[in-house]
Amino acid sequence: MKKRIAIMFLLLSLSGFAQNTAESIDLSLQSLESDESILETTVLNTMLDKYRGTIPPLYRRYQATQNDLALIEAKFTEAGIPLYFALIPYCESKFNPSARGYNTAGLWQFSKQSAKNFGLSVKKGNDGRLDVNRSTEAVIRYLKSLKKEFGSWYLADFAYGMGEGTLQRLIDKNRSKKISVLLKDPHFPSGTKAHFAKTLLLDAKIHYLKAEEKEDVSVRGEHVEP
Repeated sequence: MKKRIAIMFLLLSLSGFAQNTAESIDLSLQSLESDESILETTVLNTMLDKYRGTIPPLYRRYQATQNDLALIEAKFTEAGIPLYFALIPYCESKFNPSARGYNTAGLWQFSKQSAKNFGLSVKKGNDGRLDVNRSTEAVIRYLKSLKKEFGSWYLADFAYGMGEGTLQRLIDKNRSKKISVLLKDPHFPSGTKAHFAKTLLLDAKIHYLKAEEKEDVSVRGEHVEP
């Protein structure tokens, strides 16, 4: 009874965050092998609330790139990687294969060294980071290596955002791998927080809208593909 009361209190106190997406957020967290829910970590809820307003333009970009995304999702499914990771380009490069950042390039915003580490050529006139197929295959190898090193998909995502060394130092410092603990650390990089929050919110929005669409079709009595 006490636990149910606590959960009800937390639902009522979700600051500005759309309550009807909480279940979708939890589905995304579960796909990343987190044993924590949105209700169990206030710091995650606060972070998500901060970035919620950035999602509409990312979702519009998602809608405009369905054909290209389908090819990436097929590769990720075959590799056994959560489809959450197929959404990273929307938050890293706005799904622009030609995007360039500080020492980074391409759909996945690979740094030069990471690109070389996972089999991509980084030369003038032959930059594999700008090739969607080659860079996606490289990012699959990278994510698998991060999962093997840190043991869970959400930690692989953190390492992708901040680098393996930085994440390991945070884990050692806090003696914990929990999202609720790591996000509280003042040295958790803000860029990785933005990356995690935006991708998580976009993934949750997609889950939620697809579920709504299926429910609407079901109410109208139309056939719904499983």
